[in-house]
This record gives sequence, C-alpha cells and structure tokens, in this order.
Amino acid sequence: MSKRFTGDRPRRFHPLISFVLVSLLTFAMVVGWIPAAVGQLPIPSPTNLTSSNPPAGVERYGAIEVATVNFNGEPLFKVASPTVRDRSNPGNLIPVEERVDEIEANLSRVIEDDVSLSHRGIRAKTNYDLETLQVYASTLNNENVIFVKDKNHPEPLNILTVTQSDAAFYGQPIDEVTEFMQQKISTSLREALKERTRTTLDEQLRRALPIFLGMVIVSLLVFLLQQFLNRRERALREREAAEAAQTGSPPGQTTGKPASEARQLSFQSALRRQFTLKRRRSFVAFLKWLAFWAQLTVWVGGTGLILALFPWTRPLSVQILSIPLNLLLVWFVTGLLIRIGDIALDYLGKFWDESDLFSNGDDHREALRISTTVGALKGLKTFLVYIIGITWALRVFGFPVGSVLAIGGIIAFAISLGFQNVVRDVVNGFLILMEDQYAVGDVVSIGNDSGLVENMNLRITQLRDGEGRLITIPNSAITQVRNLTRTWSRVDFSIEVAYDTDINHALDVIRKVTEQMHNEPEWRDRMIDSPEVLGVDSISHVGMLIRVWIKTKPGQQWAVGREFRRRIRLAFDENGIAIGKPQQDSWVRGDSASNSGSANGREVEETASEDGSKR
Repeated sequence: MSKRFTGDRPRRFHPLISFVLVSLLTFAMVVGWIPAAVGQLPIPSPTNLTSSNPPAGVERYGAIEVATVNFNGEPLFKVASPTVRDRSNPGNLIPVEERVDEIEANLSRVIEDDVSLSHRGIRAKTNYDLETLQVYASTLNNENVIFVKDKNHPEPLNILTVTQSDAAFYGQPIDEVTEFMQQKISTSLREALKERTRTTLDEQLRRALPIFLGMVIVSLLVFLLQQFLNRRERALREREAAEAAQTGSPPGQTTGKPASEARQLSFQSALRRQFTLKRRRSFVAFLKWLAFWAQLTVWVGGTGLILALFPWTRPLSVQILSIPLNLLLVWFVTGLLIRIGDIALDYLGKFWDESDLFSNGDDHREALRISTTVGALKGLKTFLVYIIGITWALRVFGFPVGSVLAIGGIIAFAISLGFQNVVRDVVNGFLILMEDQYAVGDVVSIGNDSGLVENMNLRITQLRDGEGRLITIPNSAITQVRNLTRTWSRVDFSIEVAYDTDINHALDVIRKVTEQMHNEPEWRDRMIDSPEVLGVDSISHVGMLIRVWIKTKPGQQWAVGREFRRRIRLAFDENGIAIGKPQQDSWVRGDSASNSGSANGREVEETASEDGSKR
C-alpha cells in the first residue's frame, strides 16, 4: 500500500529574523570558518577601495587603463590612458574616465539641438549641418588630433587626441588607430544627425506605433489568461477545501464526535486526491507567476524598444535595458529556481512516498516525516537561491563579489559568536529531523508545554495547544520530547468500583463494552488491537481499581477514550455497579452500658481518613 504523502500541506515561510540569522551563520561556516578560502580572497582596505582599484567601467591592463566611449546610446570605441594608481592625486596623468567624459561631451556638441527664433516661429535644428559636415585628422603639436567642422562652424572642433597608449592598446601604428577612430566618429555623427531630421523622425514614429499596439494586444491577452487562471485557482481551492472536509480530522487533532463510516473509510483516498489538487493548484500558481512576468516583460521590453528608436531617448533606453533589466532578470531567475526547486522536492517526496527503499512499514509515520523533511529542505533551498540571487545582483551593480564575500564572512563570523544559540538551534533541529523524533502533525509534550506540532524548521518548533495558543520553542531548548502520536497510541483507562461490587460481574460488563465497541467498524478502524481488560490493578479503602488498555492508531486515543468512558458510564448504570467511594467508620463511647443514656454520657465520632488517621 502506498503511503500517504502530505508534503504540500500549507506551511509558513521562515520569519525574516530566522532568514537573517541563518544567512549570517552560513556565511560564517562557508567563508568565515575556512581560513584557507578566506586567505585566497582579496580583503580590500579603505585605501585600496579609494585609491588602487579602478572605478566601474574602467579596465586595467598593467601600465594602461581602458574605458569605452559611448555615443548616441551605443558604444563607439575604446580609448586608453596610463594607469593612475591614486586617483585622489593623479599628478600629471589624466584618468581614462575623464578622457572619455571629455570625448563624449565634444561629440554631443555636434548633435545637440540649436533652437532659434525667426519670423516663421520657433525653429529647431542640430548644431552641425549634415551636408557640410567634415571629420578629419590632423597633426597638432606632433600629436594626431581628430577635428570636426561644417559651414556654420569654420573653426574646427577638437574631438580627441590619439595617444601612444591608444596605439599600445590596439597593437597598431598610431596613424592606423587614428584612421580607425576617424571613420567611426564620421559614421556615427552622420547617422546621429540623420536620425534628427524630420523625415527620419516620422519614420521612427511609424515604427513605434505597431510596437505600442502589439504591447497593448499582448498585454490584454495575458490579462485574460490571468483572469482565467484566477478562476481556475479559486475552483481548485474550493475543491481542495471540500476534500479536506471529507478526510475528517487530520492526525493529531481530536473531535468530539466520531466520523461517519463512509468518511472514515475514504480517508486515505481522499488525502491522495487532496494532494493531487494541491499539485494542480501549485501548477496553476506557477502559470500565474509566468503570466505576471510576461506582462512585466511586455511593458518593460516594449518601452525600451520604443525609447531606443528615438535618439533623444536612446540613452534612457540603455539605462532601462541595462541595470534595471538585469535586476529584473535576477528576480525572475531567482523566483524560477525557487519554484523549480519546489516542484523537484515535491517529486522527491512523491518518489519517497511510493518507493519501498525507505519504508519502515508505518505509512502514517512516513507521511508525516516526508512532509516535515520536504518542508525543511524547501526552506534551505530558498535560502541558498536567495544567496545566489544577492550575489548576482551585486555583480550587476559592479561590486567585486570576492571582496564582498570575504568581508561578509568576517562580519558573519564575528556576529555568529554572539549568536551561538542559533548554531545550537540549527544543529539540534537537524538531529530532530534525522532521528525523526517528531514531525509536523504530531502531538508532543516538550517540557511543560504540549500541543500539535504546527510548524517546524531547523531553528524553532511551534506548538498549538488546546486553548489555541501558539507556543514557539527554540530547538536548542528541547532536551526531552514525549511524542503522543508516534507509530501508535493508547487509551489508559482505569476506574474504581465499590468494594462490595461483584468483581467478576464488573469485569464481564467491561469486557462486553469493549467487545461491542471493537465490533463496530466505525471504531474498529481506529483501533490497532482488541482492547485489553487487564483486571484488578489495586485494592484500597475506596474500592477496586480496574484497568483497561486500548491500542489505537496515532492521534485516535482521545476520541476512542471519550466514547469508551461514555459507554462504561451507561453500562454501569444499567447493571447497578457503583463507583468506589472513600470508606468511613464511626464508634460510640460511653461511661457504661447502664448509664449510656444519662446526661453525663458523651458521644465521640471518629472518621477514618484515606491515610488511616482519625479525627
């Protein structure tokens, strides 16, 4: 028989504080506690961060540093400068990023708009004329310089000076590097000026309109798909709730009234159907998540494409499609990995459920263990994926990941010294899971607290007691556990009958009640063996103590015990069997038998208490 798997039961995500503490702990264990690994990572000092390392966008190749010149929203070419070790005091050296800024500013002067007022109204045009534009190289002070001029600007505009560092980077003679840069500048400037003409602008508008309409249509289709998925998820949730109601009380919970025979008989099959519905609902939720990302991709990507059509907004599109889009990609991949991990762990739980390799013969116990283990693995998986996502996001922002990990490891190690209880919590939680001391759904007693295990992870255990209070216990504080629903349970019933009761008749009445109850399918399905009437367990002045043991399935001892006590009460009333009562004896003392009725006589009543004393 296949075991019941409840691995997809609703569960809470780990609290934020748990996530932060476990993150610090993992950093400490992975990085901070491995000196050899830390030694291989560069640990930057403040001086290194401000002086030695090049800024973002600058690449260092020994004695030269290289950066990219961007123009009109696109990379143009790279330029080089001698390496500057201390940017706070560069001396006679010019940092390559300053050189790039100067070149980009000179190029922007060529294409910037010239707005003037005439008798025909406001007229806008580019600063330089496309038809008469000239880009040429010349020698100035024994250096190759690239100039730009047109009919409106007879005085040449110095764009850039080609240096020996540029020639060293490209590995070509300086004249060939100058010609290469001159051609790139000439082509890019002419394209940029052409894009700013009225004819090209009309064409760009015609190209942007279909993109916008496509965005609206696709977005509408995705919205309709989301509405369909919402209705589907609502229907599955309702069916799941109905199936949950048909399964009766889950293990570890008690009811005052036994379930009907039909509902009790279909518990296991209904639980399987409920798990199937949960998996289908999880798949629908995954499709909803994909639809959300499709909607986001349509608008972000479409907006970026439209902005990229116009030269004035192209730099903005580059900003949108660089860091923000990369961050969205990190968010998407992180969420995708989490959901794929959930699906993989669910299938792992299903394989564990259906395989006989790990079976111990107790289907109910295996079901609880699978659900708890899969839940803990999902939390660990989520934590690891978040670490990967955070690392990726740091790379997007340009932070040196090795240095961040090194500093994070040292900080985590220092903080973990003050949170040693967290280490004990995690270790003890791992041992509890591996030893299967208890699982979600068990009823346990830990110290002075008892209740249903409602949530459990590597750090804490949460119990729900009979009054509905949620009790949170750190795993390190758990030294002794009394599991009331592990493998099987027992009703330990005892009752004292009056001392003058016919003991054989009383035992026969109790045996008859146990047999009748065991013969009823509704209650036999909750019992593992026939009830044992052990007999007279003790005799006292109160009466005779009769003990009965009823071995039940896990968590059924409370319902079976309540029903058995009710039937015993009715059977004793029907057969005239009295409950035991404390015995009392009285003595009368007088001066003599003859004057026992005189006024001098006195009566003393002495009552024997339970401990044999007199009062």
